[in-house]
Order: sequence, then structure tokens, then C-alpha cells
Amino acid sequence: MRKLPLITFTVIFLIGCHSNMDYVLKEKDVIPEGTAFNPKNETLYISSIYQQKIIGIRKHREEYDAIDRVNFGDLSPIGIAFDPRTETLWTCAALAPIVNRGGGDQWRSTILSFKMDERKGTLIKKYAELDFEIPAFLNDITVTPDGTVYATESVNNQLYTIDPEVDSLEMFIELEGYTFPNGIVYDRHSKDLFIAVDQGILRLNPAKKKFHLLEASEGVDASVIDGLSINGDYFIGHQSSKVTRFYFNESKTRLMRAEILDSGDEFDSSTTGKVGGSFYYFIVNSQIRSGINQTEKTIKTMDSLEQVIIRRIKL
Repeated sequence: MRKLPLITFTVIFLIGCHSNMDYVLKEKDVIPEGTAFNPKNETLYISSIYQQKIIGIRKHREEYDAIDRVNFGDLSPIGIAFDPRTETLWTCAALAPIVNRGGGDQWRSTILSFKMDERKGTLIKKYAELDFEIPAFLNDITVTPDGTVYATESVNNQLYTIDPEVDSLEMFIELEGYTFPNGIVYDRHSKDLFIAVDQGILRLNPAKKKFHLLEASEGVDASVIDGLSINGDYFIGHQSSKVTRFYFNESKTRLMRAEILDSGDEFDSSTTGKVGGSFYYFIVNSQIRSGINQTEKTIKTMDSLEQVIIRRIKL
């Protein structure tokens, strides 16, 4: 009978270790940016800026190339989103002053869609590239239940959309008064979009095209968020060296309090993450700044890069 408590403790310990765990990518020169989760086969997709491909990690232990580089040409995948209804992976793609194997410093950006099977993605459509005389950069992306796509454009402070009825990439709204729209998420309950900008988190009603900045209680700093997710009564936001929970009130008009979900010495430009079931999966150290020679816009040598950590945390 004395062995029972020890056995019970051992089981609990093993469950805990299995819940929160790290997966290390096979390649160091990835420079990952976007994340998306496929609940059907429990696969996390990771976009690679430098390798110009999308990696799949199934059940947090099996890694493979889900979408090959040939599909992107000289562009790099940036923000990505998965639509489980149609099994479509949507990705912003860009050639900008970022590092990819093709090089170049032109500002070009568009959206691509891929039909995903168990292992690979097949290109459905590459939309017309943004025709801008000035730089443009489609950054993050989300999909609503009816299949409407919304993407943030960070340089000109705009929001773009793809209406499934029209099936073309169009400018939706200018976010006047706010800068660098980045992470974006659709809330099924309020039917609103929430968008991370330099100043905090915007709430936007797509039907009315009305938006406002969420109020924040004293001590809550929601500025300069990259990836943005929503789960229960809180957002999850990435602020480079930490991942934070931002709890909101019932009407989703105010950020009530914030707490650090994860941080540590291993963090290095944590960009995005996605909720998958009862877990949160995210990029710990993209090295999107430290791994790049900012003057020459080239990736640093392999011995200067760290192994890339993809972390899973029980929510």
C-alpha cells in the first residue's frame, strides 16, 4: 500500500512533462514567423522566411515539409492561417527587406492558398500582388467561419480582404490613427476582428467598418504585439521576449489585467503562436533580428544561430 502514493506522483509527473514540452526544429537557418494549427491531424504549420517553405510538425514530434519552396518563387511565407472547414492553408507572402534565399530588396506582397492533405499542400491560387508605388507588406492573416480572409498590411496601416464570393484581394479599410497593424484574430462570439497595432489592440466590426482601441487598466501594456490569439476570456500576445495573457472584461471593451504566460533567457524574438485544443503552440526564438545581419540583409553563419525551439504549453 505504501507504493501507491509514489506511483500516483510518478504518473502526475509524467503527464506534466508530456503537457509542456519543446520541439527543436531540424534546421537552424529557418527564421520562422507564422503559425497555424490543423485540428484534424494535430499538425502545427510553421512558415519559414529564409527557407521559403512551410514546415509541418505533427503531434509535436514528427517534422516534415508541408509546402515546398517551389510554390513561393522568390517570395517568403509570412503570417499563415488554417481554415478547417475547407482544409485550406492561407499565407501572406512577401519579398521585402527581409532575408530569404532569393535575395532582393523589392517590396512585393500577396496571398496564396493551399489545399492541405495529410502530408502536403497543393497550390489553389496565388492572388495578384499588391500594386504599390510605395512599399507594402501583408503580415498576418485570419479566416472567418464563412471563409472570408482578412490580412494586416503593416507599412501603410491597412487591412485587406478576400471575399469568397469575389475571390480577389482587395483593400478593406485604412486604420487611420494607428501604426503597424500586425497580429489579427477573429472572435466567433462577438463576430469582430481584433488587431494588434503599436498602440495596443483594436476591435473592428467588419460589417460596419468601425474600430476603436481597447481600453487598458493601469499597468497593462498591450503595445507592439506580434502574434495575437484569443482563448476563453483572454488574448495571447507575443512581445518579443515574452508571451502574455491579456484578460478582458465580459463585453471585450477593456483589458483588465495581464500576466506572463512564458518568458526566459531562451526567448529571442518570439513571433507567433496558435491555440490547438487545450495547448498553446508557439515559436520561442525566431531570431528574426539577432540571426540577421541588418546592414546586408543576409543570414548569419550557422555557428551564430541557435536551435529553433517550438514550445507547447498546457492552457
